[in-house]
Amino acid sequence: MSEYIHRMTLAVPQSLIPQANQLALIAGESPDDVNTFTNANWQDADGNLYAVCSTVIKPIVLDMFGQTVDNTDAQSAIDVAVMYSDGVKATPNSIVIAIDIDPMTAFESMGLTMVVSEIDVV
Repeated sequence: MSEYIHRMTLAVPQSLIPQANQLALIAGESPDDVNTFTNANWQDADGNLYAVCSTVIKPIVLDMFGQTVDNTDAQSAIDVAVMYSDGVKATPNSIVIAIDIDPMTAFESMGLTMVVSEIDVV
């Protein structure tokens, strides 16, 4: 049986990408986790941009929230993390985290849509 028993889906405002990547590095299992959030290609109704991710996690990752970590940027990400529940929308000031919810359903419920460029349409 796998140790990865939860699915974590995140919406990270563009301005918080560096902090979220530092947290991903601490929570993850590879040095490459520092590049988890790269493209802010989702947006809210006001046009604020977000990087999103959905992955399976071990329960220990959830234990990090509410704790103090020895990395200023990662701690900044924890401090603005909000657990998703009905009615919680993505905002430019918080990282929204949904647990065990279908990613596309979570993004839609958070008020996010994928940014489509003219290149994508052609």
